[in-house]
Amino acid sequence: MLTNRARWLILFAVAGTVVGLLRRQEVLALISLSVMIWLFIEWCLFRVRLELQFRHLACERTVNGSTSVTGTLWAGRPVSMSIRIVARKAVRIPLVRFEDALPENMAVTGEEHVLEASVSGNVPIRFSYKAHARAAGQVILPGVSARICDLHGLFIARRFLPARQSFRVLPTCVDVETGYPTVKRFNAMPPPGIHRLQRAGMGSELLELREYVPGDPPKSIAWKVSAKRGCLMTRQYETDVPVRTLLFVDGSYGTRLGHFGQRPLDQLMFLAATIAKSAMSVRDPAGLELFDDAGTRSIRPGLGERQFFRILEELSDFATTGNDPFVRGVDGLNPLFHDIGHVRDLRGTRPTPPPCRLTPELMNHAWTVCNRLWPELMESRVNRPPFTWFPIRPQRRAERRRRSLLATALSELYPLPVDAAIRLVHDDNLMASCLQRLLTDAGFAWTSPLVDRRRRELHNWHAKFETLAIALTRAVSVGRDNELYVLLLDLVDFDGPLGRLGPLGRLTNAIRIARARHHRVVVICPLPGGYELLRAGDEPPELTSMEDQIRYAEQLRLTAAADRLKRELRRLGAAVAFSADRESVRLVLTQAELARNGRSTAAGRR
Repeated sequence: MLTNRARWLILFAVAGTVVGLLRRQEVLALISLSVMIWLFIEWCLFRVRLELQFRHLACERTVNGSTSVTGTLWAGRPVSMSIRIVARKAVRIPLVRFEDALPENMAVTGEEHVLEASVSGNVPIRFSYKAHARAAGQVILPGVSARICDLHGLFIARRFLPARQSFRVLPTCVDVETGYPTVKRFNAMPPPGIHRLQRAGMGSELLELREYVPGDPPKSIAWKVSAKRGCLMTRQYETDVPVRTLLFVDGSYGTRLGHFGQRPLDQLMFLAATIAKSAMSVRDPAGLELFDDAGTRSIRPGLGERQFFRILEELSDFATTGNDPFVRGVDGLNPLFHDIGHVRDLRGTRPTPPPCRLTPELMNHAWTVCNRLWPELMESRVNRPPFTWFPIRPQRRAERRRRSLLATALSELYPLPVDAAIRLVHDDNLMASCLQRLLTDAGFAWTSPLVDRRRRELHNWHAKFETLAIALTRAVSVGRDNELYVLLLDLVDFDGPLGRLGPLGRLTNAIRIARARHHRVVVICPLPGGYELLRAGDEPPELTSMEDQIRYAEQLRLTAAADRLKRELRRLGAAVAFSADRESVRLVLTQAELARNGRSTAAGRR
């Protein structure tokens, strides 16, 4: 609570009082004593304002003109945020710094979300700013963090004004145009299932007239044309079977690593939403199959706006990581008796990062978050660690004290046993797991302090390929003609064998089955955030630092892995892309056009 300025002032006042008394200098002693009395009075006034007056402040947040505690946002679209601080009674606080506690998934646009003001009487305080959500999932706005100071800069305290709001963030999607016409030329708004198809069927639009062949149904004979030509002619109609698009979205551990907006999962969300919108815009049914290495969840193909928003909501729930730590005991999960690094139920608890070792970066990150969101739990008068003589070194004692405070705060935030705090202080693996859970629930991404993407235990290839192969085989078994399967799969880190005997064997067999049933298969693999594939013939850039060399080596590795996977998957007859942009969406639309007209390659291509 005391600042460095107050500590030095107290030190000088005490020293002046002692020197004045010893040397019989009454003036120096009186001045020093007066300073100490003044400091004590200022401390009493600060405590009164902090303990008796600050409790009368309340916070109200308005998001896009609404004060509802729940709502829906769109990833990447601007959001208007307005904060209103009101006092239920007359309050006088000289200086307060208000800051809206935003999760990592929210980014401020332009104005700052911080306000320094003085609270006087019942006059409300307002400040506004613009923000946007970086990625699909869930955004929890807990409240406003307040830092209270006096005008002299002697005392400081942190408090938190709760104003909890929870929003579902839907993935963004864009309109993608392709050079191939996907609707009938003379129909402004065709009914469902009507396309410019080139295959004969039982539709209502005439495709062509040909000579009668034994076995043609008699009702298809064009009698008037036959009378004119002197031979039997048969009418052939366009087929009315739509091109059903089924999206397989990967949500395993590897897709969730990185900063929000740059994770492979965020790229997959954008692709899935855009492809679903493009398919439904031409009246093609679109479905969804969410999977990871633990299970699947599916949505049957359908049409209409309701189906589209249902797909977006399922994608948003699938991209959500963590629970809500601001409602204590919300899920009843006890991280001491559950393997919190491997809880991945698609219908219940969200996935959490795999366990890692306890590092100073992880401790500092968790310490900063706790001081910002739960400052009362980090105060010594509330959370007092037990006194101990060990360790003796001051730095080690400070680290032990910080760890004890974090352990007690975790025991208060989560429903842990009575002896949990003691176990957290002495068990590094348990402490690291609980801190991971805390950061994930607080809305932070799985970045460097938590896990490393290149770790082997991050990818369970056998389980993921097994789950995807079963889901794809099941879809093929119940599918019809003109099916388009889009596999949005994190595959660039796979370095195992590509044959039938390796982990990829079940998936390649499922793709062969789909191609044997004359279905189209498209595989789109995202890249880690910030990386691009190198093109053939490009000169290597000038590498001046160690970071540039490491980045270039990673690009070489990704390029070699992409070429290797592309050769194998194209050998199976699947179209492959390694980017999450409009070109990948155009590739899917081109494959839909090929499935629609029955050609093996696009017009003008080989």
